[in-house]
Amino acid sequence: MRKLIFTAIFFVTVFFVSSVCVNAEVQGFKITSGISADKSSEITFDSVKVISGTAAKGTDISITVYEPYTAADGSVQYTVLRNYAVTVGNTGIFSQSVSLKEGKNYVVVVAKNGDSSSEVRTTINRKNKILQTMLSQSIALPGGSAW
Repeated sequence: MRKLIFTAIFFVTVFFVSSVCVNAEVQGFKITSGISADKSSEITFDSVKVISGTAAKGTDISITVYEPYTAADGSVQYTVLRNYAVTVGNTGIFSQSVSLKEGKNYVVVVAKNGDSSSEVRTTINRKNKILQTMLSQSIALPGGSAW
């Protein structure tokens, strides 16, 4: 029941934010590091990403990390893993460390200032350190074999 309520709230929130985004975007909102607004997904071995950007003073920035799961009916649902909130100060710069679990992390960054709202979404697939170690020990030569 709790997951059903969360799912309903999540989709209503996404619909509301999406409809607001169509009307007016937050002036000066831009992600400058940590994630790419141009990519729908990224891969990392890092357990933490620092998401930084710019926006007008007073803009509220929320960063939410979701974990996907498949419900009994086969639909994909999302569980909130972490929420972060930052208000942009006089410098017009924001920065937030975001913890990632191994596997897929759906990250949504929302900027709100008055009636304006902007959003950036991405998927960060965190790979485990064992894979990183195995890859770093492999030798790959162009046109050759790693074995």
